[in-house]
Amino acid sequence: MAYHSPRDPGFWDLEPEFLRPVQAACRPFDIDILHFVLGDPDDEHTPVAAVLRLPPGGVLARHAHPVVRFEVVVQGSIEAEGRTLLPGDVMISPAGEFYGPHVAGPEGCTTVEVFSSIRGTGNVVYDTDDGPQPTSYR
Repeated sequence: MAYHSPRDPGFWDLEPEFLRPVQAACRPFDIDILHFVLGDPDDEHTPVAAVLRLPPGGVLARHAHPVVRFEVVVQGSIEAEGRTLLPGDVMISPAGEFYGPHVAGPEGCTTVEVFSSIRGTGNVVYDTDDGPQPTSYR
């Protein structure tokens, strides 16, 4: 059994080495992310949970993942597809479905995301004016 808290010093440094490029891609936007691999990291079917923290007014660009994604707001608020989501509210997106931009409320927002497969972690398709742009951070 392990216990971790975002209030603990070094919490955000617990990122697995092979996922640190994902974390590094978020840092220029003042976004914190920490992934918890829920099984064998070499098995593409292993699910992953991520704690994501956006600063006040922080923006997640419109994007999609190649796997099913479940996300619950645990602190603060976030504007998503014309709705204000509060703690306990849930977002679900099928594989390949674009979502966002999402904007954190005035107090910021912390969510927990669960990806159905490790393949969704770091593999992102951004929706740009030039069309879908696949990006892989791992």
